[in-house]
Amino acid sequence: MNAEFIYRPISGQYPEKHFGKITPNCLWVKFVDKDVQDWVGSFEQSWVEQGTFIINLTKKGKAFIVAGGQTFLIDINTREQLNKTEISDAKTAIVDEQGENIYYSSGFDLRYMDINGNDFVLFDNYYFDDIKLDEIRNNLLYATYWHYQTSNEPFRFEIDVVTREVKDSFYNSETKSYSYENPKPTLLSKLTKWITK
Repeated sequence: MNAEFIYRPISGQYPEKHFGKITPNCLWVKFVDKDVQDWVGSFEQSWVEQGTFIINLTKKGKAFIVAGGQTFLIDINTREQLNKTEISDAKTAIVDEQGENIYYSSGFDLRYMDINGNDFVLFDNYYFDDIKLDEIRNNLLYATYWHYQTSNEPFRFEIDVVTREVKDSFYNSETKSYSYENPKPTLLSKLTKWITK
């Protein structure tokens, strides 16, 4: 079983299913189900320029499709969309080691969706200007994020997906180092920022 982006197919070439609103500006995905039958889906794109990628959950017979931020969990064999929550601003996603949960960013917070399409908030106490989910292992989700009002340098972020305990490394541009305590601006750093503006 597989899913991959394709250029708009010739009408009638494959069985078709449309997800989201039908618009001229959609993305097409070709699926191969467990019976090695091809079919295609058209996916509504979000109005914002966000992520565009596919995570194949082959062992589960599912695909997590992100079309310009608009997000869909598709059962490849039944040709059904499993998630009921509309998600329109996903940028990055990663699946856990068991293939049971997909963790993703949704603008201001981190969320996860189980294999049945149920959606949950994992973490919503930060404001991320941008975030990239790097990996997940031993129930720890590792990410890199940017908060441009503080620094152009990325920060490191680690969250235990079971206990939801967070470790965050703040970047100190003066010492060019990371720490786990949020640095308070010094008079020197305030003056430096003011002079360089």
